[in-house]
Amino acid sequence: MKNKRKKSKNSNGKNVLRLLTVAGAVVIIYFLFFHGPRSVVQYIRQTSYKKQLEKDIQSLEKEKQQLEKEAKRLKTDMDYIEKIAREKYNMKKKDEKVYKIVKEK
Repeated sequence: MKNKRKKSKNSNGKNVLRLLTVAGAVVIIYFLFFHGPRSVVQYIRQTSYKKQLEKDIQSLEKEKQQLEKEAKRLKTDMDYIEKIAREKYNMKKKDEKVYKIVKEK
């Protein structure tokens, strides 16, 4: 009878130790994955943010190319300059009359 009691106390102690070890490991893994600067959640957020920034860079590069093309055209194409001056700045040639047509609603 004494041997059985010693074995059950000994095995209960081992079980408690195993349970505490597993619980501690779970807590550590939880904090590593879900909290802190190197967590999985933070990694996913940063990856998403990086993709958005890359899209923004592409869009800005495309806009930059269009603006460079526009600047080159404004330096060389006199007809285009005249068109912009007339449409955007309401300019006219000397001795020219401009008529504005107003649309009725």
